[in-house]
Order: sequence, then C-alpha cells, then structure tokens
Amino acid sequence: MTIKIRKDTKFTDWLLSVLRQRYEERKKDRIGNAPIHVSDILPTTCIRKQYYSRLLPEMDIMSEESLHHFIRGEASEFAISELANSGVSQANIEFEGLVAHPDIMNEGQIVELKDTLSGKRLDITDSKFISYLRQLLYYLVITGIENGVISIRYSNKEFGWVGSDEKGDRYLKPKDGKSPGIESWSVYFPKDDLTRDIIRNEINRRKKLLVKALEYHNASILPRLVDPLKSKKCPYCPYFDICNNVDGETPEAIDMAHEKDLLAISGVIDFKPFADDR
Repeated sequence: MTIKIRKDTKFTDWLLSVLRQRYEERKKDRIGNAPIHVSDILPTTCIRKQYYSRLLPEMDIMSEESLHHFIRGEASEFAISELANSGVSQANIEFEGLVAHPDIMNEGQIVELKDTLSGKRLDITDSKFISYLRQLLYYLVITGIENGVISIRYSNKEFGWVGSDEKGDRYLKPKDGKSPGIESWSVYFPKDDLTRDIIRNEINRRKKLLVKALEYHNASILPRLVDPLKSKKCPYCPYFDICNNVDGETPEAIDMAHEKDLLAISGVIDFKPFADDR
C-alpha cells in the first residue's frame, strides 16, 4: 500500500465558493437604501466608494487578496472577542439613522479589535491608526462612554521598506524587529470635552451627505479622496473610471476633501508612545 497525496483543487474551489458566499451575504446590508454604518462615513474611508458599492455592487468583484483579508479579520475578531468574554460582542447600536457595531462593549468601555499585515508598528503618525482611532471616537460619542481601547494584532514580524526595482518593492526584516503580536492603546475621551460636539456634527454631516447622494443618485456632492490616501487606494478601486471620468465633484465637495482634519489640530490629541498616567 502507498499513501497518495495530490493537490485537491476541487476542495479549494468549494471552500472559496463558500467563503465568497458568506462575504456576499455580509454585503447585503450595505446595498441600496440599507442603513448607513459608521465604517461607511469615516474620513479615511472613501465615501464615494460606499456610494457606488450600494448602487453598483456587481462591479465590486472580490479579489483573492480581499477575500483573505476578510477571512483574517473575521477570524481574528471572533477568536479574540470570544476569548476576552468581557462584554457584548458586535453590539447593534442605532444613532440617528446610523448603525454602529463595536467589537466589544461593556458599561464603561469600548474595545476595537484590529488585525493588520503591516510590517510597520502603527502610531498616531499613520493614517491607518488615525482611521482606527476615529472609528473608536465615533463609537464613544454615539454611546456616551468615556473609555476605549484600540487593540491591534500584527500578523507579521516588523519590517521596513528599503527600495524598489523592476521586480517590485524590497523589504528588510531587522534582527531586532518586533515579532508578530498585539499592541493595545487606551483612549480616554471625557464626556465634557467640546471635541465631542465637533465629532457629533462631523458624523451627522457625513451621514446626511451620503444619504442625500443615494437619494438623488448624485455622486458629485461627495468628496473624492486626496493624497496620500488617493495614491494608495484609488488606482485599485473598481469604480475608478466612473468616479474620475464620469461623475464630477462639486466645489463644495472639493473644499470638504481639503478641510484640515480635526485630529491633526494641535492640542486635540495627547499621544504618548509609552505607558503613562492620565
């Protein structure tokens, strides 16, 4: 007798089909006039892509890379939230027509769990970290809770970009680079902080703008991304052509895209890279 091992493409195809189906089912609550989610209106998320994906979902074909990002994120959030057992997982919260799903919420704290392949350890200077922070701040404003945590799981060892050639980008993994692991950041946002009112207005403004665009089928009132996010995200977007070559952008939308980010204003955030008392 001989033990035979063969590549099983049939099983792989079946598994990918099941996973794609699950992804498509998750997308159903983001089509047409379905409720707006917090993640739809974050400034670091392209609000125009959220518009197009609701009206033209058939153009947003999921790539193999996107599928694996989806699987990794789902698995990580499920495992950690189950193990944490420290509050309500994926609570469904409604706020003035907006839907929020904090990863973990209890009476005094909201926890956002993130999973990234980034070889760079993120901090306040990185747009991805700012995106994580703003999502948490939106949740804290919506719920009235003061304390939050951003917990980031790094799947890769720390590495850095060293250059590019005809074969692509080159990265270096330093011997003293941090290993895959988890870093967590506590966030304290006082209930009497005036910034809460500014963020609440920002939430309502962006939500109403997306609702209006969907109602009138008018993407031009929505701001496009600007650099550096534009260079990172737009070239790979399935809606690039219709966004840039078909639908225009009103002067008001252009002005909105270039507004100074609230979180970039000096004094709004007190960030310390090491553990410290409040």
